[in-house]
Amino acid sequence: MKSFLNLRHKSLLREANELAKSGYSIIPVHGDNAPDEPKKPAIKWRQYQKRIASTAEIDAAFDEQFTALGIVCGQVSRLLVIDFDDHRRYRRFCMHLPQYADTFSVKTRRGCHLYFRSDELVPSHQFDGGDIKGERSYVIAPPSRIGGFAYRAMNDLPAIQLQRGDIDKLLNYFHVSSAMHVLPGRIIRERNDIDFARLYERLAGQIGRNNALYRAASIARDQGMSAAEVEQRLAPLHLAQPAKPAHRREKPVERLLEAQRSIASAFRGGSFSQDDGVGLPNSVRERLLTAQASSIVPRLLDAISLAGWKDDASFTLSDAVVVARRVGISRKSVLQALTGDRSIFNGRHIISRRYAEYLDKRGLNEKKRGRPLQLLFQVPSVGRLLALLNVAWTPSDVVCESDLRTAKTYRQALHRAYIQRLNPQLPMRKLGERIGASARTIRRYNRDLRVQVTTCIGRLRMAERTLSCLPKRTGDVENNATAGYWLETAGGARYPAWRHIGAKLLKEADQAIWLCIRRPSRYSLDAEPAPAVAIAAISAEEFLQLRAWRGETVEKLSLRDRALGLLRRVKERVATTRYQKLQLFFDTVAERIAEDKIAETISGYLYALDEHGQQVRRPARRGIAYRMLKQFGEGNVFLALRDTADDVLASLARGAERAAVLDGEMGLPAQSTS
Repeated sequence: MKSFLNLRHKSLLREANELAKSGYSIIPVHGDNAPDEPKKPAIKWRQYQKRIASTAEIDAAFDEQFTALGIVCGQVSRLLVIDFDDHRRYRRFCMHLPQYADTFSVKTRRGCHLYFRSDELVPSHQFDGGDIKGERSYVIAPPSRIGGFAYRAMNDLPAIQLQRGDIDKLLNYFHVSSAMHVLPGRIIRERNDIDFARLYERLAGQIGRNNALYRAASIARDQGMSAAEVEQRLAPLHLAQPAKPAHRREKPVERLLEAQRSIASAFRGGSFSQDDGVGLPNSVRERLLTAQASSIVPRLLDAISLAGWKDDASFTLSDAVVVARRVGISRKSVLQALTGDRSIFNGRHIISRRYAEYLDKRGLNEKKRGRPLQLLFQVPSVGRLLALLNVAWTPSDVVCESDLRTAKTYRQALHRAYIQRLNPQLPMRKLGERIGASARTIRRYNRDLRVQVTTCIGRLRMAERTLSCLPKRTGDVENNATAGYWLETAGGARYPAWRHIGAKLLKEADQAIWLCIRRPSRYSLDAEPAPAVAIAAISAEEFLQLRAWRGETVEKLSLRDRALGLLRRVKERVATTRYQKLQLFFDTVAERIAEDKIAETISGYLYALDEHGQQVRRPARRGIAYRMLKQFGEGNVFLALRDTADDVLASLARGAERAAVLDGEMGLPAQSTS
């Protein structure tokens, strides 16, 4: 173990000396020897922000106790590093600015580091999803090891040299979103900042030239370019892009027509990402309403979406107040959503923030030092909201500005859209839980919206065999009534649904006796009037299931009832599933086909698909199976075998039925809950 540590220390020291010779300022980092602060410098490194350590200083500084090294960024090393904390942010950067993606990069535990060389003075910045490491900062460099993770280079490319214009473009990209359209007093990123040629070339090598053309055209469309501009810029690249070796050779005219069809398809299609949809997904709205017991945050996010602000757009508190007051949201509510208690979910900010030090288009504000200039917020993308709230993506119900004025109008609008979309049949309690309201509030919303409520009742005709579905009355029952279900005669008289009452009614009454149970009501906003009551037939099995959903204890049925239910399910299964498909190979033919003497088996047959996609059927004989495997290949021949397990189950169920008839115990329902 000691020899291994010495070897790792020598490797780390050798790498530090080589980096110093290449013009980088190197400092030692504690690493695994200080688990509480593994990335803290092991020495006072202020002097190395202005000069590079000598070889003797490096040899003296890097003791055997240090397992990591750092590179000081800034002008001393001519180094600028972009630190991405997650791969999604890195992939978005590569898609928008592909000309800066092919540089030296290092794999980190959560994301990656992109290295750039520059002579410009660039201070350190923070953005949503990472940091820009400039002056007075450092990065952990390979082959450092922290917490069992080894930093390593992702590629062997040289670091890209950045000029003043490149730095402006990068800082504007991270601090002012590429998708922002109208924000007063902010820098709006132009569509020419995206190098579509580099983007198309990178995507073509990964997903194919046609898919790359469609994706690049979709991004260009979202940036405001016309179809003619996209065709003028990308069609020549598509013509020159080499095809895969196995692809058919095409004429230039064919390639041009193909490019025109792909671009036209991209402009006909919807937005490239689901994040570009209008409004919040319903799952995000419901989670915020129920988790925070407040509508402030979803109302503000919907107001931002209605204002046209796109994902990752930067805005100030005053910008948010202007947009919020337009829809009736007060400044106090905006403060609660951005900086108050409502802005946090599970310890994280719903709307991320950053302190901006770089605002002007020229470059740095070198004369203004000290505290940051301004506090900026960023519009959260749909993907970030889904990950933060841990919900799945769902479509968005449309809301207008008048729906955002109060918490009541907002919840009422979501309730109205939900009923219009689904005509749900749910308990009123479930409808209230969806938007964080009570059942009493839902009744008031239904009255204000003039929702048509249809009372749904399930009905089962009583007989001797269905008496076992009814509960037995015990001495500890306080109320004589059975909540939610009852017995009803043809004349309209109602009785509690106890088993002894049902037996008495069947014995005395000469008319039909019905077992009725309340089911969830159905809600609608249709123009045509809906019936006040809807009665539907149910089975004994469904009645027992409804009782179980109400929290009642349902008696288990006997073996005879299970056999009768098994017979019913087996009949349904045999009617729908007749054959099962078995894939054949040379070594499994003898196992699947036992005899080779009969011309064609009753229980199955062989089949395969020819070159035209037609099914070729043959008798299920062993010799024929071997010939078909030679002709069509292993794995392409199948044995369609009748599922004999259904017949076995059916015979067992019929035997149980006959035994029940002989015993004279057919007083139980023919339906089963098993």
